[in-house]
Amino acid sequence: MRKYNHNISERANESLRKREAVVRTQRGIIAVVFIVIVSLGILLGTGISALASSKADPAAYNKYYKSIRVEAGDTLWTIADEYIMDLDIDKTEYISEICELNHIDGDYIQAGDYIVVSYYSKEIK
Repeated sequence: MRKYNHNISERANESLRKREAVVRTQRGIIAVVFIVIVSLGILLGTGISALASSKADPAAYNKYYKSIRVEAGDTLWTIADEYIMDLDIDKTEYISEICELNHIDGDYIQAGDYIVVSYYSKEIK
């Protein structure tokens, strides 16, 4: 705590005390704002990093093919959702690959058909 000058009036000393209180409050606010900004920066950086890495690189996986039976209600889109998982693969390109592998014109498949699809696995099979 600051020692006040006894040679000046009590009113002047009171004014100095109030000014010190204001400065302490301002410093506290600045510290809190700084901590909030740094925390938000860390959270945002972590979120962007997690988002960027949420899609796995297909090159890190082994690609395999298998024959599946089309069930009632299946579409090429639902099949693509099931087999590309969270890999960074364009769904329309994957569907084009299925159509090419199975000599499908358009996107018409029906229940009971067997089609070849590709899938990815880290295991060597």
